[in-house]
Amino acid sequence: MFPTLVIAALLAIQVSAGSNKHLGKFARVVTPEVASNTTYNFVIAGGGIGGLTVADRLTEDPSITVLVIEYGPIDKGEPYVLVPGEWVPVFYWWNGITSVPQVHLNNAVYPVLMGQCVGGGSTVNAMFLHRCPAVDYDGWAALGNPGWDWDSLLPYFKKSENFTAPNPVFAQQSNITYQNSVHGFKGPVHASYSPYTYPGSGHWWEAAKAVGIPESIDPNNGNDTGLFTLLRALDPDTETRSYAKTAHYDRVSFRPNYHLLTETAVSRITFTGKTATGVQYIPVGTTQVYNVTARNEVILAAGAVHSPQILQLSGVGPKALLQSLGIPVVLDLPGVGTNFQDQLNMPVTYNFTSNVFPTADDVQNNATFFAEQLALYNSAHLGALTLTAQTGNNVVSLSLKETTTNWAALIALAASQDPASLLPPGSDPTVIAGYAAQRQQILELYASYDSAIGSISWNTGATTSVYMVKPLSRGSIKVNSTSIFDNPLVDFGAFTDPTDIELVLALVRKNRQIMAQPTMQQLGPLELTPGAALTTDDQIKTAIIAQIVPSIAHECCTLPMLPLDHGGVVDPNRLVYGLKNLRVVDVSAWPFTPGSAPSATLYAAGEKLADIIKIANGIPVIPLSTYE
Repeated sequence: MFPTLVIAALLAIQVSAGSNKHLGKFARVVTPEVASNTTYNFVIAGGGIGGLTVADRLTEDPSITVLVIEYGPIDKGEPYVLVPGEWVPVFYWWNGITSVPQVHLNNAVYPVLMGQCVGGGSTVNAMFLHRCPAVDYDGWAALGNPGWDWDSLLPYFKKSENFTAPNPVFAQQSNITYQNSVHGFKGPVHASYSPYTYPGSGHWWEAAKAVGIPESIDPNNGNDTGLFTLLRALDPDTETRSYAKTAHYDRVSFRPNYHLLTETAVSRITFTGKTATGVQYIPVGTTQVYNVTARNEVILAAGAVHSPQILQLSGVGPKALLQSLGIPVVLDLPGVGTNFQDQLNMPVTYNFTSNVFPTADDVQNNATFFAEQLALYNSAHLGALTLTAQTGNNVVSLSLKETTTNWAALIALAASQDPASLLPPGSDPTVIAGYAAQRQQILELYASYDSAIGSISWNTGATTSVYMVKPLSRGSIKVNSTSIFDNPLVDFGAFTDPTDIELVLALVRKNRQIMAQPTMQQLGPLELTPGAALTTDDQIKTAIIAQIVPSIAHECCTLPMLPLDHGGVVDPNRLVYGLKNLRVVDVSAWPFTPGSAPSATLYAAGEKLADIIKIANGIPVIPLSTYE
């Protein structure tokens, strides 16, 4: 892969509670005792994109002290993390978390995929760095969230990004186009294109064009529908992963006002009345309980599964659930843990009789080719290992209208559903009202050419991934005990709305249209799954139910940013309703999932929230013009 990063060992310095000077020069990774004996301005639960972005920006002011508590370890710069072509995400995933049986998927149980490390999902994802459609963010704002529309977020997208344009000759050969005006060039997160394309990619590109899919000028300009080459979180100098750890942790590793506590679980938030005053934490593998105080705010950044778990264990959530486990109720907040969403993946596999060598599969299966590419990568940072393993370089992002001529009937089907009947019995009326409002907004997006409902990407080998990115179904996260070390009950709620399977069916049929074009037929594809012999809607839907994966590790929306009377948990400043000094900065606060991968949006949202937090706490804000 590529050169392993050497991470310097930083010794924790024992300090006492009190002034900032006691944090100690070069103190970064601290012991549980150090953290417990220190009072911080901000304590952040979770060291993923949201937590690390906010921690970085808050500690730009040397008078502000921050502690980040992360359940997982710091990665060791392994090739499977850093080198795109050697990507193996499993080593920093959470282990052993599975869903409850999915009623509409033959009662199957599925893994719940999340990063468990400093950097969170950005350490283990496939490195796609794409903004979502502008109208999706405008939809967030329309649900009662001023300041979260596209125009408000664009400056923060630019602030987060360090864009590098591709070589012009390679760009022309590889169908890469872009608009400098929508990109940022001074941010911490590298955004670039792999300098390699598999030769078969051109066949698929032409096939997509042949079925009428337009080429996108730049999917990051607010309209991400169309055909385009993937932009990646990729450092163009080393061709290695750019992620929250390198972008927002390594680069500030000598700030004495910034502490990190790893392999430690935040077990609950502590309150005085309705005011958050700190957190309780337990080192993983022990029973030792510690407490730490936050003078200004406690910030939740533990993700869509664990942030609601922490809130519920802290006594904030649906009253009946908390009382059933004997958890003292701090605040009855019905929306906590509801509204759970993820994006779905329907893999379509093939046997090719005349494919073009090499393909993405050859990196995995052809030892001679891999050795050649590894040598090229190590010597010149070129070749197939600059592409994330198991992925191709092109994707189509599709509105419903571009997916099927039956789009109006599908919208009518969704509109005919009773929202209350699609949620669990006994759902709070405010949660039902919020779900109904979301559905109305999402159906407007379904009718737009500018909002994606799905995407398709062929890896040039045996597999095409068909993603459904804007589902109407909703699941939930519920604690099952009073221990942070016991997994919560995770219900994806997949296909609870019958519209969703119809959307997947339409995407599968669109994929077949692409594969039926002459440039793809030259390669001799024979569909193995779902299977070319399956031709009727009912046959294909039966295969979808058996083969679809209800999660692509894009979990979100379980502490939704909605009005309180619509099942909301946080307001537009991400403060938890009814409580003081408690804020949420991760993906759990999204009202509904927008139509692309989440990481670019998380970085931008973290940048925006850092400014919101600074203003609320009287901390000077660095003007956005500084990053232009």
